[in-house]
This record gives sequence, structure tokens and C-alpha cells, in this order.
Amino acid sequence: MTMFTTAPRTVGKNAPTQGTYDSFSITPSDSADLPANSTGHTVRRLLITGAGNVAVNLTGGGTATLTGLTAGQIVLCGVSRVLATGTTATGILGMY
Repeated sequence: MTMFTTAPRTVGKNAPTQGTYDSFSITPSDSADLPANSTGHTVRRLLITGAGNVAVNLTGGGTATLTGLTAGQIVLCGVSRVLATGTTATGILGMY
């Protein structure tokens, strides 16, 4: 059985539930934040193409390590930086 859920779309332009407008390849870095796109959107999703863990700084100011991610998985979260330390996944795409 497949289940679908609907998330509210009333939380602003940087909400993870909004549609994807653009994507780019991410090189993990312990010192460089991810860029906003030309309309000011921050990264709202990560597409993982090589399984592993991803350590991130969140747009709200916290940090997290996303563990056990699989190839092809899309993670919904606002991300300001993908950290090199703690990241083992490869082929990470940021999606606006």
C-alpha cells in the first residue's frame, strides 16, 4: 500500500514543502555555506545519489547528521551547509 500525505504550504518561500525550481551539485565543506538561488530561495531538499550519511547545518541554526540515507533518497529539510566532516554520502544535489 502506498500512502501520500499533504503538507501545508503556508510557511514562506524557503519552506521544504514548496516545489523544486532548480538544483546543483554540492561539494561538502566545513567552511562554506550553500548559495541561495537568484530569487533568494535556500536549499530545501537534498537528493542523495550515493548512499551514506550527510552532516548539515540547518537554516534554522541547528545541526544534524542524517544517517543511513540510500541512493535516490530525497530529504526534505532547509539546509545552509553540507559539512565535509561526518558526510559519507556521495553525489549530493541541493534543490531549491
